[in-house]
Amino acid sequence: MFFKKNSPILIATFRNWTFLNLLTFKKPIIYKMKKQIFNLLKKYYLHFNEKKFSELLSCKTDEETYDIFQKLWKKEHGGLYRIDNLDETFNPPETLPYYKDNQIIITDTGSNSKKFHRLYIKKLNELILNSKSSTLNLNFSNNGGGKPQVMIAGLLPIFNNFDISTLAYYYDKNMKLHYDVKRNDNKIICISNNNSESVGTRKKYNVIELNIYYNNFTVSSAEQSIICLLSLSKYIKINLIGNKTAGFTTVNKYIKLSDKYGIEIPIGYMGTKQKIYYKGI
Repeated sequence: MFFKKNSPILIATFRNWTFLNLLTFKKPIIYKMKKQIFNLLKKYYLHFNEKKFSELLSCKTDEETYDIFQKLWKKEHGGLYRIDNLDETFNPPETLPYYKDNQIIITDTGSNSKKFHRLYIKKLNELILNSKSSTLNLNFSNNGGGKPQVMIAGLLPIFNNFDISTLAYYYDKNMKLHYDVKRNDNKIICISNNNSESVGTRKKYNVIELNIYYNNFTVSSAEQSIICLLSLSKYIKINLIGNKTAGFTTVNKYIKLSDKYGIEIPIGYMGTKQKIYYKGI
């Protein structure tokens, strides 16, 4: 059968064919996460190796990217996380700081509960303020870290004695020095942790000596809290007692990639103006 050009039958046939194809056509899925992760690692990651992480670029799905990333990342601090299936009601064990054998036991702050954060800060503030000696024994042993601003805000009665605003720094992959933990009156601000803030007491506790206990299970934010206390070394005597800490002394930057994934990238090493802590304390 032949149709003349622009005949009504030919036009109608073409339109029907086009409509049917539009109904059945599926837009190809473009997986952007692999390139997004690669570029973020290249920009921020302390230990970036282009040859190693270029393997991500050959992944065909986000799920494959996730699996290959875990293989490449191994036991590095931070990582790529699935956040879409996390139970928001789940929290790690919540144990408030407590007093035992003449020591203040500094516990984890991993919980996401704002109520727990307030109770934690209040309890640690009180334990310090109710001490009866100018020498304090602070025990960070077996402390698995958590929210640094919460732990450090609990220590404010010690920091409030001194005219000091910057408690810790970090050094990026180019060895450039950055502010990390700041104290503004009774507020602790963790700049690298998306400017997270916690508020504690304005009261002071007169301390002239600190004994800081730790072990190889003293991790991450607990290590950072000890580094903040070491910023007081020019004002008071500080004794470090214990084995080397776990060595999670990188400062991590968290970036939400999508509703399904988030990544935490080590962007620097914790430190003071005088010292960088590469592998723990």
